[in-house]
Amino acid sequence: MARFHVYRLKSGDVLAIDLQAKLLDDLPTRIMVPLYPFQELSWSISRLNPHFPIEGEIYVMATQRMATIPTAEVGEAVADLSGKSDAVIGAMDFLFQGF
Repeated sequence: MARFHVYRLKSGDVLAIDLQAKLLDDLPTRIMVPLYPFQELSWSISRLNPHFPIEGEIYVMATQRMATIPTAEVGEAVADLSGKSDAVIGAMDFLFQGF
């Protein structure tokens, strides 16, 4: 799996961003942040919840809802947000450090 890639989880129609370093691929879990369609999470804090276009729809990164996901639950990759890594890392910094 690749950091900053978006995967469709097998349990439900949920998209999530992989945050975990490639170095730790042998672990049985991944730290991921769910993405919600803008309509489902229309309130947001811009630095905490960046928006990304994926599959023709705008999704909101629900940083405050990050969790570990068993690798067996991670399905196909649907997008690569490597080019938006600054926004993803900025959201995590804002969550953990308040800046």
